[in-house]
Amino acid sequence: MNVWERLRKPARPHTNERRAFDLHADLPPLRVVIDPLVPLTPDIESYFDLLRRADVSILILRRRAQHQLLASGDYSVVTPEETPIDNGWGGVIEKHENGAVRRAIPFAQKNTESAFNWAKRYGLDPVAARARELDAQAAISLDADLYVTDNEFALHRKMMRSACTVSDALAVIGLHQRLRSRVLVGPEDAQFITKWMAERVQVTAMLPHVDAQFNDVADRPAGDRALSMLRAMLVRLERALAARDRLLVTSLHPDGLIGFEAPDELVERAVVALQGVLDAVARALNAQLTTPVPEAEASFSRKSFRAQLPFQTRKLVEDPDNRAIREIISVLRNTIHNEPFGRAAHEKDGEVERLATVEGEPGAKFRALAARLMTTDRWTLFETNSAIPDLGLGVVLRPIPLVDELIVRCAALSDALIASAPWAMPLLPDAEKTGWGSGPSFIRSVQRGYGLDNAVLAR
Repeated sequence: MNVWERLRKPARPHTNERRAFDLHADLPPLRVVIDPLVPLTPDIESYFDLLRRADVSILILRRRAQHQLLASGDYSVVTPEETPIDNGWGGVIEKHENGAVRRAIPFAQKNTESAFNWAKRYGLDPVAARARELDAQAAISLDADLYVTDNEFALHRKMMRSACTVSDALAVIGLHQRLRSRVLVGPEDAQFITKWMAERVQVTAMLPHVDAQFNDVADRPAGDRALSMLRAMLVRLERALAARDRLLVTSLHPDGLIGFEAPDELVERAVVALQGVLDAVARALNAQLTTPVPEAEASFSRKSFRAQLPFQTRKLVEDPDNRAIREIISVLRNTIHNEPFGRAAHEKDGEVERLATVEGEPGAKFRALAARLMTTDRWTLFETNSAIPDLGLGVVLRPIPLVDELIVRCAALSDALIASAPWAMPLLPDAEKTGWGSGPSFIRSVQRGYGLDNAVLAR
């Protein structure tokens, strides 16, 4: 018995078992302060109320009048005018289960006037900034991890790190829940689901035409190769989403995080999964051809294979933008055969962004393809001298926007390719969809937790 076998935990451990590698993270509650003036749709308002009631790992803090502090998470603000003895300081009273606690808002009056002057300097509405500054200062005193607001001045200030829009806050809440593998969906049909369930719902929402191919699965032969390839495609896109989650978390820590890979490793994991998605689509299409080519030759990069595809499918595959996406994924994936990703970091105003680098010929190819898609400013930070001068310049990649857009674009292309196939089953109307996770509210709740906006990112 080797050391790893000795340290492996039994299914039912005794109380005296060693715990050297028990690395379960005990995440602190996420404190979310909601600006009383931020507009919320009824659906999102109901979801925040549901979080407050059902998820103890997320504390939703709402402002009330002092006589309305009834539930844990309610808070009220004491203005400087109400307590002139405090010399311009304010206060915030937070209700807990066993009582209430008062926190100070230092220099509230001075900061309120300062907000007017700074907003005017930034070209923002100074009157609105002054009127809403006390709520922003209260969020700081409440130790808010997230301050959900549409206050332009608060969102513009670099020192107000907790300020975020409603959609960004829901994405952070979703990530926090997936790290604990307890994702609360609702408000309709409210229930907790696990991380892999959330990944499956998100994937089927991004690939509606692929999901439609499973509607008549009972009428398809058990060994249907196209169907098995579509299942493989779903799994690989789930793995890309899992790599994105880990990338989001590790990117928050300038020195890395125990148990999480570096950003360059996670970019590589994501693009390998996305290459698998495209390969699975090609093999699914190949399985339905009258004279399919050998599976090893079923690749969109092969002209002989593309020539056998139906016209509409071939048109999508050879579209210049779609071709650039396929080639970027291929270039990044093929770094496992050439020079690997490098690591870099960029510090600005005390913030550290963890980066990945691609050197040599792959870097030059990536730079040209990103320029064709007009995404250079979003995906790269700056160019770097290559370690191999003969091959020109490499590039420094910004992992999060790169992976986000590649996932969305790859999913959109894959779904369009399946929809274009003559044998593809049509989409079912929402009213005819049945089964677990098919409700529109259920799907929207999971999608908000990922924050991948197809309408913004997809081109």
